[in-house]
Amino acid sequence: MSEKPFKKVSASTAQAEGSTCGIRRRLIKKDDGAPASITRLQVLDAKPHWHKKTHEYYYVLEGTGVLVIGEDRVPVEPGDCVWIEPGVMHHAEGTFEALIIAAPAFDSADMFLDPPEATP
Repeated sequence: MSEKPFKKVSASTAQAEGSTCGIRRRLIKKDDGAPASITRLQVLDAKPHWHKKTHEYYYVLEGTGVLVIGEDRVPVEPGDCVWIEPGVMHHAEGTFEALIIAAPAFDSADMFLDPPEATP
């Protein structure tokens, strides 16, 4: 961590960047030394992907859509929270913004586009 026992970040000043899921603003990152990461995501043309180790928690802030998790289509709206376990393909559809909490903290080396059975 830093010299202080906390870190404060504002989503309005965090850099916007393109990602597999849309436009994200990384608030708390692995590079910060955090055990979990928090990202504000605006869903846009999300690609199916999965993680070997990472659990993801989507907390919907605004808008509506669907989380496609494996064979399931899970409708989401503001206030919904969905936990996605490692090892399952998933992506978001619709027009919504969400906080994504990843534990352990997101690491791009733990994100795969090929289905789990095709990945060594």
